[in-house]
Amino acid sequence: MLDIEQAAMLAQRFLDEEVSHEGMMFALVEGERAQLGSNYYFDCQSVAYLRSGDLRDMAIGTGYVCVDGETGECSMLGAVESARLDLF
Repeated sequence: MLDIEQAAMLAQRFLDEEVSHEGMMFALVEGERAQLGSNYYFDCQSVAYLRSGDLRDMAIGTGYVCVDGETGECSMLGAVESARLDLF
């Protein structure tokens, strides 16, 4: 089983390699993490928004990054699925 720090590193790598693109880079939101069962969940947002706080830089429609604590597999949840979990 991964610990939360290992899961956070995998989540950020997932954002860097699979989610971020030339027009928008993503990062984990500091302190916004939770464990439910064997899964870890992390809130994320655009780097530009995290730096500026300007709503025009905010990524809309994205959800949490989920890391399977057993396999390390990462996925991005949708906004509705994340809202249902209501973790942060």
